[in-house]
Amino acid sequence: MPRRLIQLAAAVLLPLPLSASIWPEQIWAHKRTSRAPIQVADLPLWTEYSLEEAESAVYDGPGGTMRVSGYRLKDPTAALGVYQWTRPAEGAPAKLWKTGIQTPERAYLLVGNYVLDLQGRLLPEDEFAKLYVQLPNLDQSSLPSLPSFLPRDGLVPGTMRYILGPVGLEKFYPGVTPSTAAFSLGAEVQTGKFRAGNGTADLALFNYPTPQMAREKLAGFQNIAGGVAKRAGPIVAICLNAPNADEAEKLLAKVSYQATVTWNEPVKKEENVGEFLVNLFIFIGLLLLATVGAGLVWYAARQGYRKATGRTGEESVMTRLEIDKAP
Repeated sequence: MPRRLIQLAAAVLLPLPLSASIWPEQIWAHKRTSRAPIQVADLPLWTEYSLEEAESAVYDGPGGTMRVSGYRLKDPTAALGVYQWTRPAEGAPAKLWKTGIQTPERAYLLVGNYVLDLQGRLLPEDEFAKLYVQLPNLDQSSLPSLPSFLPRDGLVPGTMRYILGPVGLEKFYPGVTPSTAAFSLGAEVQTGKFRAGNGTADLALFNYPTPQMAREKLAGFQNIAGGVAKRAGPIVAICLNAPNADEAEKLLAKVSYQATVTWNEPVKKEENVGEFLVNLFIFIGLLLLATVGAGLVWYAARQGYRKATGRTGEESVMTRLEIDKAP
């Protein structure tokens, strides 16, 4: 079924509850008192991000009540898109996890292929570290590198959006058409709003599998009215809605791409004299056992041959010729 028909059918069914199977019955001293599947709105966009499970739960314990919500996506890349889209506007960098924001009574976290919303009594860091690994079907593969190429100077907080398809593009960056973006080629997009002069500008990075693909797509971006575009490696950067062309050029100048190569050198193992001597004695012992064993096998075979042929072994006595004696 075409993607468009799937999205239209999904829109008719809104809101649709998803199956619930994320939160355990107990988190340390907190016991689960209720749980329920989360009814998501904007289902076409959730479908594009490959939402698999969504569940909320309430826990009561000696420290108070904890309300939790969890969303499991197909992979960490999709979870990054959901996290940037749904994260609260306010909050300091999270202490519970490396990616997330936190207030005294709330933590909104990106954990692998999960987006977690914890409210009320927050778990201590050591307890959370032991909880997250118990999440079912947890995928801890690396996040995409594309967001690191988005400039940070002048970025308006909370405006970053990671886009994986035409639904997200239409919602978050409608100035570029899906045919220009060409998601069928494997494109992924990182956007953000920036302060530029007396106003703001919308910057988007379209990442393609190869620089050749980006080069071929660049002309389409340069033909967009009111936009300024450039290519950097496999990335096509485009600036829209800037106050003027000069501000757009200044913003694009901050976008650069530098390929990185990871070189894994073999680890040199330090020599251990004691270990070497132990291995040497083991080798000598095995060699002696092999020699004795070979001798026993030869002896047994010779005895068996004598019994089978009736020979006593005298036939093999060496004949001595006394040629030193004259006849």
